[in-house]
Amino acid sequence: MNADHSSLMSWKTADENRYEQSISLKIPGYSHMHVLIAGAGGGKEIVLLADGHPGWTFTGVDPSEPMLQLAKRRIAEAGAGPRVKLEGMMVEDLPLDELYDGATSMLMLHFLQGMEAKRKFMTSLAARLRSRAPLVLAAVNADLYSPAYKVMMNAWRDHMLSAGITREEWDRFAASLGRESDPISSEQTVALLSECGFTHITRYFGAFWVEGYYAIRI
Repeated sequence: MNADHSSLMSWKTADENRYEQSISLKIPGYSHMHVLIAGAGGGKEIVLLADGHPGWTFTGVDPSEPMLQLAKRRIAEAGAGPRVKLEGMMVEDLPLDELYDGATSMLMLHFLQGMEAKRKFMTSLAARLRSRAPLVLAAVNADLYSPAYKVMMNAWRDHMLSAGITREEWDRFAASLGRESDPISSEQTVALLSECGFTHITRYFGAFWVEGYYAIRI
């Protein structure tokens, strides 16, 4: 399918309000996945974790200004602002002299283009975690050349359309896989985590091509 370049998905021009409305419609079980790992995107993780753990402090990094602004609003409304530092940057831009006790990376790994970029991200993340720190990661994991790819995409399309996603949104999303995003397979994800310094890698969630993993920094 051909798509007009102006309609392609981009976090630089993300509609944070529509993202907030549509993400739970796109991924079945989305709210249940995030019960275990405290939400995702636009500050949800931080707000839920902050509410449950009043002694914790947080650093949130995101290169997307629209999503960062959404996070700032949600965190301020929750009264968690004094314990949260938000940075408009990538993980590799954080100083190396400050180690963290845990990390989450929710639905962003597949937006990094190429294995080298993914490896750089995961290595940078590991370098900023204390030994034995937990990591919760979720991403779109798909083998674009698998015989099952078309079957799975048809099922995912039917789910999204029945949940209220428009056909235009579906077409944009389907066209983005392998173009604006770069999914890798489950096997590659596990190997990447292991290579970059994580162990006890456990798959805890799956819905169509979306998978969640829990791992421990070596």
